[in-house]
Amino acid sequence: MEELIERLRMESIEGDIFVRRGTSTIVTFEANRLKSIESSESSGIGLRVLIDNKIGYASQYGIYEPDWLLEKAKATANIETKMQLPSDTAIKEDAYDSAIENISIEDLTKLGKGIVDNILSSYPDVICNVEIGKNHGESLIVNTKRIDCLRKKVSLTVGVHVNRIKGTDMLDVYEETAVKRLDRLDIDRLISKIIYALESSKNIVKPSKSRLPVVFTPKAVYVLLLPLMSALSGRILLMGASPLQDKVGKKVFDEKFTLVDDPNNPEGLSMTSFDDEGTPTKVLPLVDSGIVGEFYFDLHTASLLGKEPNGHGFRGGLGQPSPGLTNIIISPGESSINEILSSFDEVLIVDQMMGVGQGNILSGEFSVNIHLGFLCKKGEIVGRVKDSMLAGNAYNALSNIAGLSKEREWIEGSLYSPYICIPELTVVSKG
Repeated sequence: MEELIERLRMESIEGDIFVRRGTSTIVTFEANRLKSIESSESSGIGLRVLIDNKIGYASQYGIYEPDWLLEKAKATANIETKMQLPSDTAIKEDAYDSAIENISIEDLTKLGKGIVDNILSSYPDVICNVEIGKNHGESLIVNTKRIDCLRKKVSLTVGVHVNRIKGTDMLDVYEETAVKRLDRLDIDRLISKIIYALESSKNIVKPSKSRLPVVFTPKAVYVLLLPLMSALSGRILLMGASPLQDKVGKKVFDEKFTLVDDPNNPEGLSMTSFDDEGTPTKVLPLVDSGIVGEFYFDLHTASLLGKEPNGHGFRGGLGQPSPGLTNIIISPGESSINEILSSFDEVLIVDQMMGVGQGNILSGEFSVNIHLGFLCKKGEIVGRVKDSMLAGNAYNALSNIAGLSKEREWIEGSLYSPYICIPELTVVSKG
């Protein structure tokens, strides 16, 4: 890398280098039995150059060839930009949990078998699949203006999928937890959520009407957030396609709704003090008590829009940076989820959906299949709702919130959300 940086300086070319290395161990149980144990290792490098205010980029996996990489990057310098690279920052983030780093394959296998056995002891007729992944990753960003930032991360992810078939009825329940500290792993809670869903699914019921209150569990909240997260992207703003582009500083959503992106949150898997361009990160108020706050940018989109970079340029694999989020945090409410459920004669709880993210996301319109949902009457779950669809508009829903729970959960280590209750949505059931 030093050789590449020196070559760029000798040719009076500004540029940055992004290096990603990772190791992964995955233990998989399928149909109640150990299926596979896989370990993998990957590494790659990406070189971005700025020549006459144009971006060129090249990447290579495995052992890289400096001459090839530089020539390819120079040859592709045709994307107009006004960006300036950050400068004079040296950071090393190395606060990862050695307990996860040192956990053995035997321990992972034992953990998976324990989950399967625990669930089968209560429900011997189900098919249980478990996937446990231990991941270690390093990201290094250096550039010609004395940026030298290293980030090391380790995480453990446990996903449990349970399938139960009775006649023509098929039930799927899925739960996942992801942690970066082993002492935060709560397998008992993960299993209890699976068992609770199985218990609550014994009866099949239908809503009494097509318009009723809906509670989104933290796992289901993404259907409401995806349009908003897309609309606040600097890339969408640059395209002139964001429905929120003229709404900054205006009240668009319910005053109970506050949404921030917090790269400083110590519990989030994406905690970092710099983005994948070496720009310092900061907490972004995306929505503050219903008022639209900031968009999020990488260096390139910020420069074209005449905006200040805000440390949200991230990369998928070795791709070029684009606007991205880190730890998405929704502020809680003041009532417990039980208090919210008990306040309605009848309410639908949506936990898993199919079709999220399809269609025109920016419009906010959604029409999704309820993969796992429950009907609650006067605070008591009476059964599972199946063969039903949920339809509405995310912007309208978030502008009229009946309640937010004080309980919150981490979803996939990147979303910290309460339960969100919308006073009325359309539910269409077969039969």
